[in-house]
Amino acid sequence: MRAMEKSMILALLLILVLSSSKTSNAGTTSSFVRKLGASQDMPLDSDVFRVPPGYNAPQQVHITQGDRDGRAVMVSWVTASEPGSSTVLYGTAEHKRKFKAEGRVTYYKFYNYTSGFIHHCTLRHLQYDTEYYYEVGIGHSRRQFSFKTPPKVGPDVPYTFGLIGDLGQTFDSNTTLTHYELNKKGQTVLFVGDLSYADNYPFHDNVRWDTWGRFVERNTAYQPWIWTAGNHELDFVPELGESNPFKPYKHRYHVPYRSSNSTSPLWYSIKRASAYIIVLSSYSAYGKYTPQYKWLEQELQKVDRNETPWLVVLVHSPWYNSYNYHFMEGETMRVMFESWFVQHKVDLVFSGHVHAYERSERVSNIAYDVVNGKCTPVYDPSAPVYITIGDGGNIEGLANNMTYPQPKYSAFREASFGHATLEIKNRTHAYYSWHRNQDDVAVVADSMWFYNRVWYPKPEPGTTMITGYQTQRLVTFIIFLCLLLSSGRLSNGGTTSKFVRKPAPSLDMPFDSDVFTAPDGYNAPQQVHITQGDYLGKAMIVSWITPLKKGSSRVLYGTAENKRRYSAQGAVTRYKYHNYTSGYIHHCVLKNLEYETKYFYEVGIGNSPRQFFFWTPPKVGPDVPYAFGVLGDLGQTFDSNVTISHYERNKKGQAVLFVGDFSYADHYPFHDSRRWDSWGRFVERNFAYQPWIFAAGNHELDLVPEVGETQPFKPYLHRYRVPYESSKSTSQLWYSIKRGPAYIIILSSYSACGKYTPQYNWLQEELPKVDREQTPWLIVLMHTPWYNSDNYHYMEGETMRVVFEPWFVEHKVDVVFAGHVHSYERSERVSNIAYDIVNRECSPVDDQSAPVYITIGDGGNIEGLANNMTEPQPKYSAFREASFGYGLFDIKNRTHAYFSWHRNQDGEAVVGDAHWFYNRFHYPLREPTLSVPSNV
Repeated sequence: MRAMEKSMILALLLILVLSSSKTSNAGTTSSFVRKLGASQDMPLDSDVFRVPPGYNAPQQVHITQGDRDGRAVMVSWVTASEPGSSTVLYGTAEHKRKFKAEGRVTYYKFYNYTSGFIHHCTLRHLQYDTEYYYEVGIGHSRRQFSFKTPPKVGPDVPYTFGLIGDLGQTFDSNTTLTHYELNKKGQTVLFVGDLSYADNYPFHDNVRWDTWGRFVERNTAYQPWIWTAGNHELDFVPELGESNPFKPYKHRYHVPYRSSNSTSPLWYSIKRASAYIIVLSSYSAYGKYTPQYKWLEQELQKVDRNETPWLVVLVHSPWYNSYNYHFMEGETMRVMFESWFVQHKVDLVFSGHVHAYERSERVSNIAYDVVNGKCTPVYDPSAPVYITIGDGGNIEGLANNMTYPQPKYSAFREASFGHATLEIKNRTHAYYSWHRNQDDVAVVADSMWFYNRVWYPKPEPGTTMITGYQTQRLVTFIIFLCLLLSSGRLSNGGTTSKFVRKPAPSLDMPFDSDVFTAPDGYNAPQQVHITQGDYLGKAMIVSWITPLKKGSSRVLYGTAENKRRYSAQGAVTRYKYHNYTSGYIHHCVLKNLEYETKYFYEVGIGNSPRQFFFWTPPKVGPDVPYAFGVLGDLGQTFDSNVTISHYERNKKGQAVLFVGDFSYADHYPFHDSRRWDSWGRFVERNFAYQPWIFAAGNHELDLVPEVGETQPFKPYLHRYRVPYESSKSTSQLWYSIKRGPAYIIILSSYSACGKYTPQYNWLQEELPKVDREQTPWLIVLMHTPWYNSDNYHYMEGETMRVVFEPWFVEHKVDVVFAGHVHSYERSERVSNIAYDIVNRECSPVDDQSAPVYITIGDGGNIEGLANNMTEPQPKYSAFREASFGYGLFDIKNRTHAYFSWHRNQDGEAVVGDAHWFYNRFHYPLREPTLSVPSNV
């Protein structure tokens, strides 16, 4: 045995010895066992659901903080019969309402249900620490309530928050709410999501939203509840025609999101007394560049711990949970935000979702870099305590299936219903207690003194993990030693190309370049482009823009060059973006086309018509040869022009797989949308003749709240239409098509992908539909790569990888194409799906059921090349090079496909990398390693 191997074995044995006590030195699993019994919703005739007396009497009254600092209250209620008045009368004397505020009214329809009239009214400029009385239902059946405003924001202001989650409307829910009310300490409720559980009923019966609102009114009308949205608020039911997530919730429960510069009611922040409270959305997008990500990045820097020393985060899906129920569902958000929480010394994170109670130690898991093996939670005095309190009493019952042994990050856990209180005493100390529902009595089952992470960052009493901190440091050192000893194994990566591109900046071509020239003729159609228009390849979407007036949206087409025997009528749209107004954007679908046929088409009828042509694909089948070009991150530089010229000269590509980042208009002041127009004219020379199948990249987001542009993807969604509905998707940002022998799935790196979200639900149903006997090649397009060894955008794809990678392996995806990183890289067939938080199995391993991941964000964009590679080259990386170029995926039959990557070298397209792919379903053998050209 070699000396190095002996050293590794000794080091590993030492780790096992040192860590044996660590892994078993966990917290407490409560010995209390709740009496068995199903959770049952209270019947509709229960007194807690009673409608208040009087004609059109206001019901479901609830309040929440109405501004950033606690000097406003948002009052909401529902009137059942008619709108009535949206006025609120209020004042500081019980029988004298000297102030008046006017609200607004809305309603919604959900399947076969129509809501009552939902009123929202904000009372502003209130005095701190003052009792107010308010009245709603003016003109019909008035009702009176009261609330107390918080004390003025300050560092040593005492304040008590109640904590409730996953409440529902069962008999257990009623017990929880009753116990909280009897407690009398709570001044405001921090609610961590899952309100009514109306979605547990057939057709998501929205009557149960009404009953829940009446049930909780006894508390929500008198003290503010700070709302977090949970998965049961999604109410996403495409099969019923309901594809607008959070529709009932967003109509009924308003929050002051704009006051914290958020663009969505699903994430926001408030200050209340001595606490800064940040509310996040587990079921919205949070990958890099997304609205929630950008907001939180800026928001955390605004927190002044001299003013609000206690930094508290609410999020529905827990990051640290040791129940098998929803285990690791929070990973997709944790990998994005946890390092920020540690950096900014968040004190506490409260979550729900898991229907039980758990409190963590102060831990973090932020050292992982894909290859270093550091992926186990460790004691971290700068980290939050994570508390799961999804134990309100909902109809789904308790989660009592715990993981064993109890992991060390778990300090206390118990499967019971209950509520909690957080009593902030001053800037340094807060007392927390969790109250179990036990035999109709609220019993304190867990409690702890919390020390503020900024003002008193000492270990709290009862912290069991601190005793192993030195051992952890030693273990970490020995792991590092193992990595050092085994560096030959870990650095045994593939090839880093020796080719070095001549240093030169990437420059956008000027507006007067010939490639941007508008076509001749009055109102001539420009920016013509086509994409597949249905699921099977028998339709084509033709799009174009007329600059001066609408003109005709009709397309004439046929199989003879000078005879257009068919006609299709399209539709026209346009948009405004800051100080720009688009031309007239036309989209027309040509349907019922014949396979493998050349069609000629004409647009601009009535003004300056222009003619183009395209070939339809062969009929879908397993042994149909077909060649896809692969492009990404193109932009409109001189390098972009070289890339597209080289692709055109190749002549093999029949359709382009485009992995996102089109025009880079967002690089210009105010996201100058004229650069969308110039890009459309630039690529028309290819895009009008062969379909591009496209994914959206981060440069398509065009989110600029500071100029009033808060709708993500606005220019992109108006300009580039896809056949998403034919694959039962509810968004243009993810969809699938069949083309020749390939089944192509397009995913959105910048849309929500966590469990229960629309994209997650769609992909979960989509992958089992793939018939590999019909379409043997399963290809996925996305923008952000999962396996990338350049420091540029390194690990940004983790948030999607941790949730979808097991599915890719299970369904034997052949290849995943991504962009974003402005260079080229091909991976080995690897997976990283064994990780369970505590097992340390978190490094990519050889897996012949896994895809090859190809990063091809090297189209030529203005940001230039990514040439800052990680060293040593990791083992999962087979080949990488920092050059511009394009790829060609040439499918030969059901078993073999030939991929080649073509570098832009000195004006010529040179094959820089090539690989024979063996189909994972029909020929799942290990592929050969091809010799690369001598100049690589």
